[in-house]
Amino acid sequence: MVLKKLGVLFFTIVLVFSLAACSNSDEASNAAVDKEESATLTVWIHPYVSEDLKAEQAKVFDQMAESFKKEYPNVKINYEEIPWANREQKILTALGANQGPDIFYIIPDMMAQFADKGVLTPITDLLGEDWGKEDFSTSSLEGSSYKGELYGLPILQESATYIYNKDILAEVGGDPNNLPKTWDEFNALAEKAAELGYYARNFEGANTPNGTINPIIWQAGGEVINKEGKAAINEPEAVKAFEQVNDWYKKGWIPKDSISALDEHFNLFIEGKMLAVWGSGATVNSLNERNFENYVIGTPIKEQESTTFATTGLFTIPENSEHKKIAAEFIKTMTNTENSIAFNEVTNYIPPRESASKLYEDDEDMKKFAELLPSAKPGVIHPVARTILPKVQAELQAMFEGKKTPQQAADDAAKVINDEINK
Repeated sequence: MVLKKLGVLFFTIVLVFSLAACSNSDEASNAAVDKEESATLTVWIHPYVSEDLKAEQAKVFDQMAESFKKEYPNVKINYEEIPWANREQKILTALGANQGPDIFYIIPDMMAQFADKGVLTPITDLLGEDWGKEDFSTSSLEGSSYKGELYGLPILQESATYIYNKDILAEVGGDPNNLPKTWDEFNALAEKAAELGYYARNFEGANTPNGTINPIIWQAGGEVINKEGKAAINEPEAVKAFEQVNDWYKKGWIPKDSISALDEHFNLFIEGKMLAVWGSGATVNSLNERNFENYVIGTPIKEQESTTFATTGLFTIPENSEHKKIAAEFIKTMTNTENSIAFNEVTNYIPPRESASKLYEDDEDMKKFAELLPSAKPGVIHPVARTILPKVQAELQAMFEGKKTPQQAADDAAKVINDEINK
């Protein structure tokens, strides 16, 4: 029902935007920026931090506005915070009613979906020549682009990898200075951990595939959707990933509730019942808050390719904004080096800018996560990326329940993905 409603919203938005998109976009991209122009920019943000840090977050956004007003004194910045829950539908509903913001935050799979429907403004031309392209990580720009066009500037990144319990690692003969780099090396430790009554790792099947099966598919040399825009999740390389996680499940190396768990497995790691947890800087922050210091951060393991998932958060401009050029200038201010450092220091994410990397020069943990970015993937960049998430989860569940073989689960996942693509 939710997806049907989103489809109706998209149809309405496309009709509205298509009437004015060409003339408005051309006019916006060709016009010079008038620094004396009066305008109010409405910017939708989210609660990127816990409640006790909300005041610090507010200071960061206020500083962005204050620094911008030095150059654009007649522009007012109006921030509106919206919750994470149901944000996709809220944004689409507002844009469909022509009441949306001038700038809003988005992640790569939503970006591709919105861009494909003409909801977003391409900002490649709006940015001009000097916006610091070479300073942004390649993975962050990949996560901000669709069909050769840039649709926003990144403000944060977050990468993921294995975090090991050092005591259990020692029990199974692992070396914290020489952690697993391949599937075989990890599985050798996992087998020993299982023999001693531990789980090998977490695998929350109800979570997004970017946190479960997708990185394993990429490590096997596979893809979910190929460059031609067709499902590749049932190609031999990707099927290896299904076989791997199914093997973990049958052997009891991942918990039995991996079929439907969402976030429960982190507690197993905290309780000393799990060798490794797949996590990010936020995971490490949670460990430190609980005074759990007995961990070591590993690298992504590989079958064919050493890679992982790294989400990107970016600020974009809707096609129906009346202030596209000024909005693009403010996005440049929001994501400049100074503001990138300030934002990520408060939120504990990774700055996408090389010039902001000094933020974590004295933080060895965050440096390790930042070092993963060059080889990381931003997810599945395709208009159906979000709609296929529950469908892939359902196939994994059927496989774990023994109703389908890994090949059957992958084949059926490919079918539903192609069905979505062909709609």
